Amino acid sequence: MPNTHIFTVNPTTFNVHLNYMFAGTGAGITSKDSQAHQPGALADILGVRVGDNIIFYVTECGFYGFFKVKNKGNIVFYENHQGQYLDEELEGKTLTYRLLIEASEYGVYEKGVPEWDAIENPKYIESSSIFKMQWSWIFKKLKGNRGCTAITNDEFELLKRIIVHNNKKLPVFHNYKFKDRKISICRERLEYKGNKDILPRSEVELRTINLEEDLRIFFTARVGIESILNEVLRPQDYGRVISIFNETICSFGEKKIDLMFFTEKKECLLIELKNDFSCDEKIINQIMGYARWVSSYKRDLRKIIPILIIREATEIAPSRGCKYFKYLTKNDLENNHPSEWYQDVIKNIQEAKISKEKYKIKKMYKLKIYSFNTNQDNIIQGFNEL
Repeated sequence: MPNTHIFTVNPTTFNVHLNYMFAGTGAGITSKDSQAHQPGALADILGVRVGDNIIFYVTECGFYGFFKVKNKGNIVFYENHQGQYLDEELEGKTLTYRLLIEASEYGVYEKGVPEWDAIENPKYIESSSIFKMQWSWIFKKLKGNRGCTAITNDEFELLKRIIVHNNKKLPVFHNYKFKDRKISICRERLEYKGNKDILPRSEVELRTINLEEDLRIFFTARVGIESILNEVLRPQDYGRVISIFNETICSFGEKKIDLMFFTEKKECLLIELKNDFSCDEKIINQIMGYARWVSSYKRDLRKIIPILIIREATEIAPSRGCKYFKYLTKNDLENNHPSEWYQDVIKNIQEAKISKEKYKIKKMYKLKIYSFNTNQDNIIQGFNEL
């Protein structure tokens, strides 16, 4: 089943989205740089794949569906901040990263579902169970700054039932319009004529890891595509990734899982990323807290595989007095005598890998820890299991 993404819009911009059949996201920033940095929005939307479901949340109106990502050229394309296409129609709303959409086989429905019915109304909460609530959206609302949010397949099914109930299904059409809180077909044939050829990041840029957020973007953009990611994701064992979640909020304290992937075998890959060579009790407790939340609220999963990914330590210190390097001198390197700091981190890693039992988390398997290495240009080369 395709993944599902909810795009947040307002009544004015929603009409523009339907007229020209596109969705987009991007922070409302003032920078005029041609590639202003919006890593969260970019990682969110690069997790979208052709055929994925698109639902719109229209502020003060509710949830409207259903659309899907169109297979035409680049899936996600970049729109310069200065002089954005449809800027006047969007009333200056910044939408840096965009994709084309079309009507879904589920149908486009006339009326929206108020947030009360979709989230809180006991009448629509299946079996009156807290495990049948829209947790992805609830926590998104707490954080309040996600223009594109992925939801799980079970959450999509719950929302779909509510949207379809007592609603009018519209004919499949080229484009639509939004007026008086209702969707209708648009008789005027409008085409999206903006530049769809500019990629948010080139292939080389995606593989260049300078910051932790670059690693998140690389994963969301290339999972299922980049072969070196299979060294961590192991589709031959865990199954093919079918759902991609970036920075999933998993508590009322706004704790965020870096990456969460669901597979076709109903296994969850829970991934924490660090852009340095580090492993300590705080990091492990953080990962286990995420695993406990997933175990409690996603009960249909068969397995939870917690994964920590860290950057490989720089091999040799550049000068005397340096501490946080694998080897402190060339002589240490030649004699394979790692630094005390490096040995302490390795010890923490080994202890973390055998400490599963003390956490008592249902369906959780042993922690997997990998390091990633890059070349002199910071281009990622691969992963090594520690």
